Amino acid sequence: MSKKHVLTVAMLTSLVACKSTQAEQPQNATLTRVNPGVITQLQQAIQSAKGGSLVTLADDVFTKSAELLIDHGTSKGPDGMPIMGAHSIPSEKFILQKAADQCVLYYPKKELRIPLPNVECEVK
Repeated sequence: MSKKHVLTVAMLTSLVACKSTQAEQPQNATLTRVNPGVITQLQQAIQSAKGGSLVTLADDVFTKSAELLIDHGTSKGPDGMPIMGAHSIPSEKFILQKAADQCVLYYPKKELRIPLPNVECEVK
């Protein structure tokens, strides 16, 4: 085999390797089906990622957008007035993604991906 052929084969091999690596990168996705079981699985994944109690999710969560922002409620003092500084807690961001053939919930704050085995989603 000539040097030219070896170089061509090496270049093609690296291109194929690069393309397969790109295909495995998670991509933002939306849910294709939402039911109480999916909502429960998402709630548990969010709780597992950030801690605290279960969050309430809308029936159409992740159907229009791959991103979910969870705002913290404003804490109130005994007088019913908001506690100073309680409103400055940043929102928590979650992103629904598809990696290979599986849906995952990505929590950028901790760079955490939680597999969602019984959830169906599609790349947006």
